[in-house]
This record gives sequence, structure tokens and C-alpha cells, in this order.
Amino acid sequence: MKNFKLICVILLSLLVTIPAQAELIIDSIVGNGDAGYNGDGVKAENASLYSPMGVCSDEIGNVYIADSQNNRVRMIDTLGVINTVAGNGIFGYDGDERRAINCSFAFPMGVYAETIDKANKKVRLYIVDTRNNKIRMVNEYGIIRTIAGSGRVGYSGDNGPAEKADFAWPASVTLDKEGNVYIADTYNNKIRVIYRKGAIAGNGGNAIIKNPKPGRIYTLAGTGRAGYGGDTELANIANLRHPWDIAISGGEIFIADKDNHIVRKVGNNGIITTIAGIPGIGGYYGDVLKATEEKLNMPYGIWADASGVYVADAMNSRIRMIDPKSDKISTIVGIGEFGLAGDGAPAANSLLSHPVDIFGDGTGSFYICDLQNQRVRIVKPEGKAGGGSAQ
Repeated sequence: MKNFKLICVILLSLLVTIPAQAELIIDSIVGNGDAGYNGDGVKAENASLYSPMGVCSDEIGNVYIADSQNNRVRMIDTLGVINTVAGNGIFGYDGDERRAINCSFAFPMGVYAETIDKANKKVRLYIVDTRNNKIRMVNEYGIIRTIAGSGRVGYSGDNGPAEKADFAWPASVTLDKEGNVYIADTYNNKIRVIYRKGAIAGNGGNAIIKNPKPGRIYTLAGTGRAGYGGDTELANIANLRHPWDIAISGGEIFIADKDNHIVRKVGNNGIITTIAGIPGIGGYYGDVLKATEEKLNMPYGIWADASGVYVADAMNSRIRMIDPKSDKISTIVGIGEFGLAGDGAPAANSLLSHPVDIFGDGTGSFYICDLQNQRVRIVKPEGKAGGGSAQ
């Protein structure tokens, strides 16, 4: 009896000392729901967006949005105020080497922030200027230049200077920890990479790309043919079907292979595998089977960290997480119905409407481009401060 009492005391102490995992809460941080453009210099929740397709944050706490049909990139600062940081709102292309806020874009869909000096708040922005078929960079002084893309729609340029390469409506861009630039060249059905000077090692590339040179562009994954195939082979001999987004974590590269309805991984050895979804079959089974036995439906956005791989499962109107340890998939945001509901409440019970991008800030919060609701929303642990910024 004494031993039984002692065990009960120990179990009770464990329940008291082990904190329960905080519930995730969803809220809107930008967008009043009206498709249009207004609101620079005001609180972000009062501003209008028009097709927000890409989102990211920097290490300072600012959030950036590819406001695609407004042909702008906009920033929410740590006070929750929104401003345009690139783009004059005019669809087109009118040159580089000028202030980014005075230049034209053509439906920019992706954005990535590289914090180069946190103490002095210096950030570089990488922008996918989709219909101009260019990747452009805004330096820490606000000046824009093209780092990849001739402007022609097509495919060419591998192993040569990135600025002379042709793209076919690229959708997203990300950087690895060495500063190498990865591009989802969506309608060329390829993932391509530009190596930075002094950063040749890169993630997963050496098994595929031999003796890469800085400033040149290479294919990391995809043959260029739209289709499915190549699992357990080197990624550059696999077929993709309109890959939309890329995430990098732990030296591994994750691909939202949108129209194959799957998520794929390129390991450090350059081998590609499917980690979620049933190739070529879109839909929704549930969240009880292995991730490769469950269906996805047009996974657009992807983000990864040590805890898992997060997917914007657009046509299922959910955010789902793949647990690499158990190989299981679960829904963490959305009940699967299209609509707008749930702000200030548990994220699992909310409504989304075609979520197309997701980005984590590294502190437990992440941002969602809720496309048809014309909003960007934040998901954060209950009780965490912030909501208008990444802090």
C-alpha cells in the first residue's frame, strides 16, 4: 500500500511539473478581406491585399508579403504597420539598379528575406518576379537588381550565368544556410540552384552537381518532363509536375510537388523520395494512416524545421504536418471547409480558403497566405505575445 501511495505521488508530481503543449491559436495579421490596394502606413489589419501568394519573415520581426496582383512586396513592421518595400503597382518590367519601390513587377509570387546584419536591421529580399521570369534581389539599401533570368519564358542556361537563364513562370525562392539560392522553376518542372561565392558546399547538391561555380545556375531536381517518377534515384533524373515551393531543413530539401499531389524530399545524398501523398491522386482520406498512404490536394506551400514538415494543402483548405519520426500526417489548422472563421480561437477549428504559402519564424509561430480570404494569418502557441509581427 505504501509503494502504491509513493507511485501516485511520483505520477502526480510529474503531471504538475511537465507542462502541457500549448494549443495553437490563429489570427489575421494583415488584410481586411477586400481584394484591392490601400492602407500603406496604417495598421496592417486595415489594409487591402490582392492575391497574397508568398510570405516570409526576417530575424528582426518584420513580415513580408508577395502581394501578387498589386505587383508589390509589402512589409509589416514590428509595430504592425504595413508599407510597400518593392514595386510601384504597375504590371511590367522597367529595369534594375534603381530603388525597388519605384520599379515594376509582373505578378510577383515568392519572397524570401535574408537577414545579413540583425543589430543594424539590414535585410536583403529575394523576389520571384513570376511573369517577368526573373529572380530579383533588393539589397540592404533598397536597390533592386536581377540575379537570375533573361526575362524570356522557356528553358535554357544550366551550367551558365544565372542572369542568362530562361525560366517558365517560377513560383518560389529560398536560401540555405550557406546563402545558395533555390528556385522552383514551376512550369519547367525543375528545382534549380544558384551557388553563392564562397558557399559551394550547399545542401544535397554535390551528389548531383559536379564542381559548381558561383553565380551559375544548375538543375537540382527534375528532368523537365511533367510527370511522376524517379523515387529512390538521383533527384535530377526524377520527373516533377509543377513544383511550387521549396523548404530546407537539416541539409534536406523538401518540395511541394503540387500537381503530383505529393511532398518529396531530396536527401544529402541527392536521392529523391516521396514522404507524403499518393502520386497523381488528389483528395483527402484523413489523418490516421502513414503520410504516404494519405491524400493531399494541390500542396502549394511548404516549410520545414526540426519538428516536422508543414504543408499548405490548398484544395483541402488545411495546414498539415508531416512528422518525420512517425511518418504520420496530421491536420493542425482548418477543418477542411472553405471560408473565413476562427480568429482568436484554436487553429484546428478554423476555416481557411485556399491556403497557398506557409512560413515559420523560428520561434513557434508561422504565417499562412490565406489566398481567397485576401489575408495573411498567424498561427502561434496560446499565450505567446505578438500577432502583428514575428516577435
